[in-house]
Amino acid sequence: MVAPHDPHNASPDDDVRDATDAAHIEAAMRWRLILGRFADESLDYPQLAREVEALDDDARDDLGARLAEAERLEVPLDYLYDRAFAERAHRPTGGAAGSEGLTVPAWLADVREVFPREAVQVIEADALHRFGLHEIVTDASVLARAERNEALVRAILQFKHRMAPEVLDAARQAVREVVDALADTLRRECEPALHGAVARGGRPPVRTARNADWRTTVRRNLAHWDADRARLVVERVYFRHRQRRRSPWRIIVAVDQSGSMADSLIHGAVMAAIFASLPHLSVNLVLWDTRVVDLSHLADDPLEALMASQLGGGTELIPALRHCASLVDEPARTLLVVVSDWYVSDDRAKGLRLAHELREAGVTCIGLNALDAECRPVYDEGFARELANRGWFVASLTPKRLAEHVAKVIA
Repeated sequence: MVAPHDPHNASPDDDVRDATDAAHIEAAMRWRLILGRFADESLDYPQLAREVEALDDDARDDLGARLAEAERLEVPLDYLYDRAFAERAHRPTGGAAGSEGLTVPAWLADVREVFPREAVQVIEADALHRFGLHEIVTDASVLARAERNEALVRAILQFKHRMAPEVLDAARQAVREVVDALADTLRRECEPALHGAVARGGRPPVRTARNADWRTTVRRNLAHWDADRARLVVERVYFRHRQRRRSPWRIIVAVDQSGSMADSLIHGAVMAAIFASLPHLSVNLVLWDTRVVDLSHLADDPLEALMASQLGGGTELIPALRHCASLVDEPARTLLVVVSDWYVSDDRAKGLRLAHELREAGVTCIGLNALDAECRPVYDEGFARELANRGWFVASLTPKRLAEHVAKVIA
């Protein structure tokens, strides 16, 4: 064990020793992530935390934070390593303390939380092909036992294209249960604001003589004609708006379905269905990555919309904005909601020009960095800022906050 370090009596030799110790600790952390928990003894891994405490302040803070991060990464990696070793009969099957009892959906959630997007795609593919993590694509009983939550839906959306037909049926039922429960919750939260806005938009005419509809009043009161006195008894006077009725609002919900947007995709599909259930609103649902898929015919069916999605593509904004622009009939009565992390892979300047043109044409444009219950997005802040400079309302919103904002626009 390394002796405690006294910063007040430091010497050049102490600095050299700290640098050497820091290099040793960093190397041990990296090898531990590569080799797994079975290398703990040879790496003297349990001693690393004490060695970090023996370093000077700067090195201790830096390596301490990195050691904590490495320990977070170990849990999902140990889950894979334990399975691989057990399958080869090289090691016991008992899991590490952190990964013991971890389910497949929970493992997938952990991977997506602690690793960058590029690494997630590699790890998930390796989990299937190299480490035998086949339950979620081959065993319907695993889905039947899995807890019904959004983590399970994310896992299903990620791997549904690799599922056997009988497993896909079980997966569809699991998604239906989660989506129905989520939809019920969001309706209770969102509909008061939305129904209020729709009601204000369709308010009855003011009951004044100027707005009286005498033709309708006479026709509907003819049953009360008094033949003896030769006069019409009017029991009810009907009124009408003198202003021309406005066309309904169109709401276009365009959700980035690249791999990092699973939570927003789930909530976006449910919110599109809630919008579609309201009178006087026309709703389009568009999913996009490097492709554009118009699912407007499924806007009222979040289950089918989600099962038709394909998570994992890139983020090409230009084709998505062009398609959304083609759906606009009356700009002043159109609300465009684009949900993305804004890590745009095509021409950023051209995408921003298209976004500006939509706003200049009169479309009300909302850019959401996230649309889910937590609203803790990872997104390109620079691009989001540029989008806001083009007149877009850019934010991270819960579904309830989005409903309240939409209600203000369409009221």
